[in-house]
Amino acid sequence: MKRLQKDWLTQGWIDFEYQKFVILAYLQGVRQQFSDKKLFPDLTDLHDHYESVVQFRSRKGTLSANFPKDVSGIDPEKLRLRYKATVEDDSYMQELDAITAFALPRFGQARDEGRRMAAEIEADIRLEPVGVLPLRKSEGYLFLHWSSHPETHIFYFTATLFTGAYTGHRQIRTSYLESARKSLGTTFESLKRDLIRRQPHLPNPATFLVEAKRAVPLEETFLPMARQLVARVAGDSGEGA
Repeated sequence: MKRLQKDWLTQGWIDFEYQKFVILAYLQGVRQQFSDKKLFPDLTDLHDHYESVVQFRSRKGTLSANFPKDVSGIDPEKLRLRYKATVEDDSYMQELDAITAFALPRFGQARDEGRRMAAEIEADIRLEPVGVLPLRKSEGYLFLHWSSHPETHIFYFTATLFTGAYTGHRQIRTSYLESARKSLGTTFESLKRDLIRRQPHLPNPATFLVEAKRAVPLEETFLPMARQLVARVAGDSGEGA
């Protein structure tokens, strides 16, 4: 699916009919992804596009005021120069007004649809530790498992603490390690012990099982939502940056 660029509003023609086509085509693609239970990165992008339009509309007055101006005469009463904008608001900013007025509610509606779907899927996902969790929960292993399927996907994860405006918010980075089939003789605990044996540089890893009752796409839904769940737990560890 073709993603909508961050600078879509000023990319190409500043033309309502053209941008209307771009927006509708983009949202059609997003809803097709949602119908296939593929939520990411489209849900994140929708939120970013919505917020960008909100910020643009709030800054419209400042933007218009900063357009270049030419001297058009003198005010005889106030003895001040009169200026005329070289870019006419009627021909440019009103077109942008029409575009953003069209885009904003549609971005918001699609974003809300995705959020509702994400909440429904998350209600069928459980996260629990495998074995005893160490005090340091910012590095370890992530087991992704569907209840109806014996295969478990194993990832190595690290938690990174944002600074500045995002202080206290953790981002989980993952890298795929392997897949294993769970059985009576192969439990999540035995998988963890095997990882520790093969990876002695990480003798006490934080290890989480994320199990989904329903089958959802791994890359576009299950793994991103698992990262979000683990980020909440890692954020409670009390560690510094």
